[in-house]
Amino acid sequence: MNALSQLFYLSGVGYEYTKYTGEHVYFSEQTRKHALSCCEINAEDDESIARQNYELDAATWLKFVPDVSLVDEAQPKLKIRIDERQITCPCKIYIKSVNVEHNLASLIGLYQSGEYILDGIKYIELLIPLPHLPVGYHAAEVLIDGGHSNTQIWVVPEQVFQDAEEKRLGLSLQLYTLKNKAGLGIGDFSDLLDLIDHCAKHNMDYILLNPLHLLFADNPDNASPYSPNSRALLNPLYINIAACVESENNPELNQLLQSSDITSLTQTSSQFIDYKKVSDIKYRLFSALYNQFSCCATNQRRAQFNLYCEENKMALATIKSQNREFDYYLQWQAHCQLVACQARCKEHAMAIGLINDLAVGCSPDGCEYSNQQPLFAINASVGAPPDPWAEGGQNWGLPALNPHKLKHDNYAFFKSLIRANMQGVGGLRIDHVMALRRLWWCFDTLNGQDGCYMYYPFEHLLAILKIESNLNKCIVIGEDLGVVPPEVKNALKHGGIFSNSLFYFEKDEYGEFLNLNDFDSHSLLMIANHDVPPFAGWWHDHDINIKCDYALLNEIEKQQQVENRLFEKERLLRFIKNHTNCELSLHSNAMTVYEELAKCLAKSKSRLFALQLDDLDEQHYPVNIPGTHTEYPNWRRVLNHSCDTIFSKHASFLAQIDSLRNMK
Repeated sequence: MNALSQLFYLSGVGYEYTKYTGEHVYFSEQTRKHALSCCEINAEDDESIARQNYELDAATWLKFVPDVSLVDEAQPKLKIRIDERQITCPCKIYIKSVNVEHNLASLIGLYQSGEYILDGIKYIELLIPLPHLPVGYHAAEVLIDGGHSNTQIWVVPEQVFQDAEEKRLGLSLQLYTLKNKAGLGIGDFSDLLDLIDHCAKHNMDYILLNPLHLLFADNPDNASPYSPNSRALLNPLYINIAACVESENNPELNQLLQSSDITSLTQTSSQFIDYKKVSDIKYRLFSALYNQFSCCATNQRRAQFNLYCEENKMALATIKSQNREFDYYLQWQAHCQLVACQARCKEHAMAIGLINDLAVGCSPDGCEYSNQQPLFAINASVGAPPDPWAEGGQNWGLPALNPHKLKHDNYAFFKSLIRANMQGVGGLRIDHVMALRRLWWCFDTLNGQDGCYMYYPFEHLLAILKIESNLNKCIVIGEDLGVVPPEVKNALKHGGIFSNSLFYFEKDEYGEFLNLNDFDSHSLLMIANHDVPPFAGWWHDHDINIKCDYALLNEIEKQQQVENRLFEKERLLRFIKNHTNCELSLHSNAMTVYEELAKCLAKSKSRLFALQLDDLDEQHYPVNIPGTHTEYPNWRRVLNHSCDTIFSKHASFLAQIDSLRNMK
């Protein structure tokens, strides 16, 4: 391996990948050099290359321990690296967080796991057995032969937190789409409480939500929960005004609620959310709540607020605001209401409760990026390689984290991000979980847009997931749709992370839907999600017609998609017939077909099965059309019916699904 190739390898720059066609694609040297330049690594000077290789490889053998040491909970062993002449020296390991001192008279007889020759000196890596330590992060110091090194010992469980080995039924939805009982134009935490009550009555154990991340109060039309302002903070628009203590005996608030702006909003019903109007009105109401808090809060309530701010100071400090306390107050209220929703789930004995969703990245215009900018690559964004839906590849416009800078302060950023998204919930779904291992980077060159895969410190990021999951008693689901490297699939499965299966995509080599027995047991199985049309729309080709209405397809493309959809429907009908002997046709009612399909899938061995609220609503409009931004009103569509109506109408069907899930 030459020096440049070594630098590519040590820096995590991909060499090749397998395209969806099966073609093996190799990245050019120039492309790989450009990826390095985005990481501020000089790949044009031989001396610089040699120096960087030394720092990334040889120099790591000159410290007894790295900054972070991964240790298995079941068999804790610490890796140390020494000059082999130090093997007779005594060793002391002081683990500060638990005040434990571990002493060895010498290092002779320890298992040797590696070696390295540098300047004629042989360095060896040894494994030192440790006493049992609790799961978590432990500051430690290693002292040998008059020298010392500090490390943070991560005690890592074998798996993420595990729910009981039982089948669970749940519901998936976008929270903002709920019919708001307060009439303020967007689903909120009060509507979620009502939904929880309905789900509990039908023996559902979890509710999978969209990302609840902070969006943009000053630019409310930036409505995508997958391109947020900050992933560590909550969207205040989900706050239920009436549930806030400061709504009581609040003359300013009462006057606002009777104003024509608000009464006109409560009296209108639209298919799509007007985010600018909704945001303007809710922030005026928020101001009235905050003013009441500022002048009338009791000492006890002020102390509760201060405690919240202290416990979340890292995330709160990233907020850009002219009135920080106002925005901190909103985060506090959103957090308290989310926690209350999870508490309601537990009151109903729901096994999991709420499942949060973590977006793969943040907006380049947001506070997460601006406050953590040193951790991000320069002029590189996240996307996807060419696929059947985008032959030129995809650029999602999300800034790319620099895999080397991510290690800063023992991965403090990633730890805090995961921890923040596990607060007040019983599960976390990670969008595009392959990002823990590799991400497709997009960057502009003189020849146009280029890209390649960049690899991340997978073992460490996975360790954080396992630790935080167990500390927060939170199950983890990895959205692994698409091409997933085998090492990622194996590691996720071994680590107890649920995979995520969409029925539409679960096919064999002949294009037929998989046999029911072939679905992965440790997975979340869904018919559809936010990136594919709801079932009624899919069955009636409404999604294809909508694309034509918005000039996203021409007539030739439309006809091709209609023909392809016909084949898909026939495959679906064959799947249903093979598993139920139920005779349906292309002329069958969409809801009849949907119910038969759902009853089939309810019998699968997949541990988690989720119905989508959009499907129960018999919704035709998609909530999102991938690849569009301004062409279609993504992330704005609301439900046609209230939850009361939906659950009342489908009570018998839901009872059947519950019964089928509980069949032995």
